[in-house]
Amino acid sequence: MRLLCLLTICFFLTACENAFFGEKTISQICRDYPQMCQDLNTDAHCRKEKAEIIRTRYANLQAPSDPLKYQLLLQFEDYKVCIGKAAQIEHIKRKEKKTDRVKGVITARRQLAQLARDTKDSKYPYLLHYHWSRFGKEESMTQFLALENTGELEKPDLQVKLAEYYVKKDLDKTVNLLYHALELYESGDTIEPEIFYSLSTIFLKQERFPRAYVWAYIAKEYGVKDLDLAQIEALVRQVGKRPNRLEDIADDYISDIRSGKFVAPEHKPFVY
Repeated sequence: MRLLCLLTICFFLTACENAFFGEKTISQICRDYPQMCQDLNTDAHCRKEKAEIIRTRYANLQAPSDPLKYQLLLQFEDYKVCIGKAAQIEHIKRKEKKTDRVKGVITARRQLAQLARDTKDSKYPYLLHYHWSRFGKEESMTQFLALENTGELEKPDLQVKLAEYYVKKDLDKTVNLLYHALELYESGDTIEPEIFYSLSTIFLKQERFPRAYVWAYIAKEYGVKDLDLAQIEALVRQVGKRPNRLEDIADDYISDIRSGKFVAPEHKPFVY
């Protein structure tokens, strides 16, 4: 009984961190592979970002892959922002703390540059988009677009990345891509609210106000605050539509999206 209690306590302690499952803790990784930790700041700032980097570095050491390098790129971007803010905080009594944080900033910059060089010729879709979005590398986008009808981009976030490219070129195609992203979500997935914001703003630009209202209503339900629902409602009333009917449609969409059963409106029988 005593042993069972001890095991139960250990399981819930943060220090145990999945050790029962053969996964190394952060402290174990840093002890066994100090090079993965010593170039990061040592104080309490950016603890979450550091932990993610250390775990991904370790995973990439065990089995290097483009997906892990992509994760590291994003993680170092987050770490750079976090530690950059921390480095601006003056520590009156211990100036070395600021120096330690500046070390983290330098590490982030260096690692981002190194990872960019290491992945510049990768054909991994996420890295192709990364090199286009961060460095304007058109060749990478050309290769990314070539994957559109191959099944390689049949993931919600990749459909959104396609939409980012087409939004300045073809609004109707952008809408279809965003719809398809919603179709690809499964029940329980975390939905990217930016999709709803983008759909609403596109329909506003096209003066398709009822559709703009539906997606603005959904965006509000998902916590988006940058849309003026009352203003869009006024535009809807000007074209003779009833907001309450549109809200019923929006509620149906929300239910379908959350259950992983969303179907693009063009494939549904009603018109609004």
